[in-house]
Amino acid sequence: MPHATPAPADAHDAPQQLSFRVLGPVQAVTGGVGADVRPPLCAAVLTALLLRHGRPASAAALIEDVWGDAAPPRALGALRAHVSRLRGLLEPGRAARTPARVLVSHGEGYALRVEPGALDLAEFDRLTEAAERARSAGRAQEARSLLEAALRLWRGEPLAGVPGPYAAAQRARLAERRLAAVEARWEAELHLGGYAAATGPLRALADDHPLRERTQELLMTALYEAGRQAEALEVHDRARRALRAAGAVPGPRLGRVHRRILAGAAAPGAVREPAALRLPPGTADFTGREDVVGRLRAALEDGRVVAVSAVSGMGGVGKTALAVHVAHGLRERFPDGQLFVDLRGTDALPADPAQVLGDFLRALGVVPGRVPALAAERAALYRSLTADRRVLVVLDNARDLGQVRDLLPGGSGCGVLVTSRTRLAGLPGAALVDLREPAPHEAWALLERLVGERRVRAEEEAARQLLEDCGRLPLAIRVVAARLVARPAASVAETARALADERRRLAELSGDTDDVETTFRLGTGLLDAEQLRAFRLLAVPDVPELTGAAAAALLDRTERQAEDLCETLVDLSLLESVGPGRYRYHDLLRLYARKTAAEEIAAGERDGALLRLLEVYVALARDAYRAATAGDAFPVSLTAVPAAEGHFASQEGAARWLVDELPALLALTGQAARTPRIPVAVAAELLLATDPLGRHANQPLGLDRAARAVLEAAERSGDRGAEAVAHYMLGGAHAQRFELATAVRHFEVTAGICRGAGQPALLALTLGVLGGCELGLHDFTGALERLTEAVPLAEAAQSPGCVAYVRGFLGLAQLANGAPEAAMESGRAAVAVAETSGDREGLAQALRVLGQICLWLGRPDEALDCLTRSLDLWRATGSRFRESLGLSLLAEAHNLLGRPDEAAACAEEARESAEQHGGGYLLGRALAQLGHASAARGRAGRAAFHYREAQALFERLGMPEAQEVAARLNG
Repeated sequence: MPHATPAPADAHDAPQQLSFRVLGPVQAVTGGVGADVRPPLCAAVLTALLLRHGRPASAAALIEDVWGDAAPPRALGALRAHVSRLRGLLEPGRAARTPARVLVSHGEGYALRVEPGALDLAEFDRLTEAAERARSAGRAQEARSLLEAALRLWRGEPLAGVPGPYAAAQRARLAERRLAAVEARWEAELHLGGYAAATGPLRALADDHPLRERTQELLMTALYEAGRQAEALEVHDRARRALRAAGAVPGPRLGRVHRRILAGAAAPGAVREPAALRLPPGTADFTGREDVVGRLRAALEDGRVVAVSAVSGMGGVGKTALAVHVAHGLRERFPDGQLFVDLRGTDALPADPAQVLGDFLRALGVVPGRVPALAAERAALYRSLTADRRVLVVLDNARDLGQVRDLLPGGSGCGVLVTSRTRLAGLPGAALVDLREPAPHEAWALLERLVGERRVRAEEEAARQLLEDCGRLPLAIRVVAARLVARPAASVAETARALADERRRLAELSGDTDDVETTFRLGTGLLDAEQLRAFRLLAVPDVPELTGAAAAALLDRTERQAEDLCETLVDLSLLESVGPGRYRYHDLLRLYARKTAAEEIAAGERDGALLRLLEVYVALARDAYRAATAGDAFPVSLTAVPAAEGHFASQEGAARWLVDELPALLALTGQAARTPRIPVAVAAELLLATDPLGRHANQPLGLDRAARAVLEAAERSGDRGAEAVAHYMLGGAHAQRFELATAVRHFEVTAGICRGAGQPALLALTLGVLGGCELGLHDFTGALERLTEAVPLAEAAQSPGCVAYVRGFLGLAQLANGAPEAAMESGRAAVAVAETSGDREGLAQALRVLGQICLWLGRPDEALDCLTRSLDLWRATGSRFRESLGLSLLAEAHNLLGRPDEAAACAEEARESAEQHGGGYLLGRALAQLGHASAARGRAGRAAFHYREAQALFERLGMPEAQEVAARLNG
């Protein structure tokens, strides 16, 4: 890595502009000064992240990119080391423990946050795209200047010296793009008459690339126009021999240039004006979509039919702009004509194919009086006229396959580009492209181009929120951009605040010429009554996705009927399929569907649909609770919703369903609690089912909000059972954040209600978690009382998961109260119950507790065995939250055994896990163990550093461990 001078204390708050170069050796550029990234493997990691343009990459993907099949045994550790070095290079002034802002962790991998325009490759793309637009518009001199500027960015071989299979593949791709730019630069020179100037460079290029036909064609053209016909013909013969020797067939373009030279035609290399050009102007600020543009161009250059449809659904996603942009870029490929028509597929009266055929025939040179009257004869003549021509036909906004079929040209050299809100799966020979909203970096680039880079970057956070509220829909972005341009004094934040209100968002996205809501209305105008009802009712619940079963409940139809309706909406681009039997709306389409549902469907029908869905989810969630706990009965019975037992065949499947559906369950809980016609008991049962025994504790987003909504509704209606559940879940939310004193207050309310209302099963659960909190607060007497009371209640409820949970914590309480034998008995009993019931997650928890008991009783070998088994089980069940605690306990065991190196390794891994998943308390535990390990290795300064960090975290949470760490610092 290059040496970096330490930055001043505030450098991380005001970093110098950071950019990157890949068109040569990989460099990081700060303050205009570039530094090669070393060692090469660091450059390989940086390359893999840079060329993903902000998209995250998993650790597994990065290891594959950097090492391929030659990955070392400890590749993950090596990857993390290279990431650490890169972070030091990219943010040299970042304070210790301050989260990275450039190379950030993302789930199991990493992402690189690079400012738009901070990569030389992005600038190269911008210049070459601008050059292509200039060339298409006939501005050859401008195109040449832009291409020269683009080529000046190159500093040698791209990604020079960077190892790994990913870099090798990208190096070849980039080299190909540079060659294409060089050819385009000299093609522009030929258009400007610079034949003599182009001859030398093109000859050198042709010698270096004898199999590259485009280069040979350009050299032939330059020689011929410079009066050197014989040399031009010699180039042709040499190129044909080289291609045949390589087993390739010379392409038709090479032959056409050859024939023109033989015929003495003027300017054989010049671009011919099409015989029929009816394309609308391209969008000057067209941005991004590189992958889709490339796929369409490749398909069209193969002579195939291409259909483009927006599976994300709504109009406004940019289908027409994309089609016109691609068509303009292919004028040379289709010199005999480019035809365009708006088929008005969303209008009440779409375009008549027969009339369109008449327009096409006249554009192709047929005298108006010779155009046949019958549609079949027009289609036959159209196919005949296009049989030997190379014409590109753009059919925009097609309603269905029937409207398109007769408009397909007759020649294999022709191309057809179709856009439609309907997926035209039956189009013969078509390459189908589903166009979705642009990627975040593409949406950002579009906003910058429309509003101005300086203005957008000055309010970066507001701009990003604005794009998200626009759903990254190009039409919506253009509407708000036009408003910002028209009001130069207005701030981006002001516009973003207006969009943040969902009730006003669609109105805010109405402009002088573009209107998002009108565009959506055109799409729904294609629906029949049943489809329109489905489109509106499916948007009623506050869930990110819908299953087929959920749709059936909402629509009051069979699951087969509901899925058929959903698939129809998918085909019409009003709903998106995200997997078998799973559907979702684009955010703006959901708002439109809800708005029209509120206007057109009675409140009673909407609430009835929501209640049917809630009852389905309550039944499923109860069964998931039972299966996830390996047999525990659901602890309350507040509603008469029928059971749905047997839906989940395994504990793993039930736990996975609860985790996957957690956002939907919490969102529905809050919505139900806020809907007066929905009994609050339904919301309470759904809330309670979300996290049995806190097993999936990972501080889920929205838990507090949903629980408070249920509490408020329960207090309004006087439903004491729902109130008890709400306090129980609020206590759980605080306990997961280790705000234990607050959690205790909520649990005590629940316990009081349960005793008065006769709910022993929920009381057992509550006493168990209440005892656990009191253990954490070192109220050992109180914990023993609560847990002793909980055991018979849990056993009477026939809930083995709860029994194992309570007995394990009882063992810790007995140990803390001076009863070691009883503690061991309780710990082993907890393990036995979990093993007997087949409860893997409960067994992980019981082994963890037994390991703690053994550790504190001076039985380190047994402790290590229990803790290792517990950690393996937590990892197998995917609980990253619990993993940090297990690693900290292993570190503690190693520290007590006098193994500081092993302790430090476990504690470091615990810290990393806690930073991503665990929160302050678990991070404090990991830091404390790092302090112990550092002290044992004689690193007093490092130990004190870790102790101080741990003490601050514990003090912030009011945890007793703060005093223990303080004693270490002072002693």
